Amino acid sequence: MEHEIDCPALHARAEGYPFGERIPHTVRMVKTVTADPMPVLGYSYIKGAVPTAVISQTFPAWTNQLGAVSAVMPDGQRLGLKPGEFEVASWHDATPQKPLYLSGPMTGLPDLNFPAFHAMAARLRAVGHAVVNPAELDHPTKNWGECLRRDIVALMACHCVVTLPGWEHSKGARLEVLIADRLGMTVVSALDLLSMATVGGTTA
Repeated sequence: MEHEIDCPALHARAEGYPFGERIPHTVRMVKTVTADPMPVLGYSYIKGAVPTAVISQTFPAWTNQLGAVSAVMPDGQRLGLKPGEFEVASWHDATPQKPLYLSGPMTGLPDLNFPAFHAMAARLRAVGHAVVNPAELDHPTKNWGECLRRDIVALMACHCVVTLPGWEHSKGARLEVLIADRLGMTVVSALDLLSMATVGGTTA
């Protein structure tokens, strides 16, 4: 039976942790990565073989509270990975994912800015996130207040609000962010989340 990695993220996760409620279990390499030599010391700080993860190989994952991911080598050494070097192959079963809520400007924009919502939702899903996209919700009327009520109900089922560019100029998005903030939910820019989470396939 495979030894389970007891990584810090299983016990606590910091604000801004990029994988929501999920923790990577295994990672698959999309690039070949070798440990970096240290100035002056070179590889003398490494005991045994220099850790190398070859493209397409899969390794157990060690993840810290901030979401930094390492591949665990067969000899137990950890090789730190950067966003874009790996994808998450599997998740710990004990950490079901809660969705993100996508918030941004709609009123007054062409097509209610739906193309931007759909494009960002697709990018976030591609790196492993579950996303509630208000542009996909079935709103019974086009009345602004009724739509926002429906959106806020959907927001309540999420653990994090992710903002699109220009959200601060939207009355509805500002209200969504205010509600999330008052409830202690994480609020993060979608672009910032993507840059962090290119780590894991959720990008990491």
